[in-house]
Amino acid sequence: MERKSIIIIGGGLAGLSAGVYARMNGYDVHIFEHAAIPGGVCTSWKTGSYMIDGCIHWLVGRKPGLSVYQAYKELGIVDATRFLPVKTYINFIDEKTGGRFELTSDYETVRRRLMELAPEDRDTIEEFLHASLVMSELQVPTGSAPKTKGMIKQLMDLWQKGKMLKYFLQYHASLKDFTRRIKNPWVRNIIMNLFLPDMTTLFSLVMLGYLFQDQLGMVEGGSLRFALPIEKRFKKLGGKITYNATVEKILVNRDTAEGVRLADGSEHRADIVISAADLHATLEDMLDGRYMNKRFEQMFHTWQMFTPLMLVSFGVKGELKPYPPVNVFFLKEPLTIAGSTADRLLVRDYTYDKVMNPGDKTVIQVEVETEYDYWMDLRNKSEEAYTREKDVVAHRVLDRLEAFYPGITAKVEVTDVATPYTFLRYTRNYRGAFEGWLMTGETIKHPVPKTIEGLKNFYLAGQWVEPGGGVPTAVASGRRIIKKICSDDKKEFVTTPGQHAHHP
Repeated sequence: MERKSIIIIGGGLAGLSAGVYARMNGYDVHIFEHAAIPGGVCTSWKTGSYMIDGCIHWLVGRKPGLSVYQAYKELGIVDATRFLPVKTYINFIDEKTGGRFELTSDYETVRRRLMELAPEDRDTIEEFLHASLVMSELQVPTGSAPKTKGMIKQLMDLWQKGKMLKYFLQYHASLKDFTRRIKNPWVRNIIMNLFLPDMTTLFSLVMLGYLFQDQLGMVEGGSLRFALPIEKRFKKLGGKITYNATVEKILVNRDTAEGVRLADGSEHRADIVISAADLHATLEDMLDGRYMNKRFEQMFHTWQMFTPLMLVSFGVKGELKPYPPVNVFFLKEPLTIAGSTADRLLVRDYTYDKVMNPGDKTVIQVEVETEYDYWMDLRNKSEEAYTREKDVVAHRVLDRLEAFYPGITAKVEVTDVATPYTFLRYTRNYRGAFEGWLMTGETIKHPVPKTIEGLKNFYLAGQWVEPGGGVPTAVASGRRIIKKICSDDKKEFVTTPGQHAHHP
């Protein structure tokens, strides 16, 4: 019998994306989402009269030329969302020395400035920046490749693949390991903080390549504005989504997924079940640990997760010292908060986005790595102790910001602190993670399975099965899982509403 219905657990970007493509391909789809709104981690929220953003700081594919842009169009995002260009990726400032380096989308300016700062590292810098251009050239274009190619084109393709292999072998190690080659301490700090130091250097190369291509964008109005058009597209195609609906169990009969049971006790059946939710909760809670095999156990025991975060946000009324949207301030003295010590502050300045906070209002947000257990112990001890510690964190962070934003304290109208417990409560993500696994040499070599051995009619999508995470990855994950389901059902995969879709 032809498969007709799909239940999707999780209305984040991967779940919404899977829902849209499933409807395009003729499946009846019901998404169950734990929260009250779509988007999962991709969200923004009001605190007082200020809009606080919790997710997208930049994303790939802001304009035509990349395959992910085509996916944004298919999902209804492009027509409803304005992508602002990223002209400055990060502005680095050293509080101790006064040193400043602005990493912009202008390749020649960045190259020249790095050479001036570190002539002793000229060869390493030259090779690194050249590799970023090569990696960006290797990205899949939006259009389909021609069915036939001339001999010269084939030779060019082989040459490009050879270059890709060369850089893959050369840069698969972590950014932290790569920067040991750099002699100049200031440039070493800059390169090591392009992204997360434990991530593979390849990720930063690709990201830089996109930056120099002018393919990095910011979502005007906040992250929720990215998710809402996908939900709208899904509903327009006839999909059903239920909010405040926590999936408690995945119903399994004879090693075949048949539906879900919600926390309210209601049961819902379908031919196929997709979990676009937290992987640990899926395996241990929803499936009672029955399918937690050695492969998954090894991942949870040895793979590196993204370090949990605190988002400390301040709603500010009035003018402040101008900065680019993203800044890394290397501190003169380390800052100790919430049981952890930070030698830098990553500060996001939303002054540029007057849709989020119009007039003379803005949000200054500080992102700080923290410990999950510290916050959970506090929350389990008492809500009062937890709230009190959040106030202490906000006070200490604001005190440090005075050095960079003189007078900010007197202009703060709203304070908002999100902890790992906030992420856990809102998304149910394992240990309060905002994304899943880091992209490392190991996770690149060993892709996460999209199905579970021994369990039929069940699929996995989302951040936890796509190491490195991110918005484009989540969107692509939903698309890919429906393409796989179509393949398993021996039917053509389509990306526009047509003969497969049944409209209401």
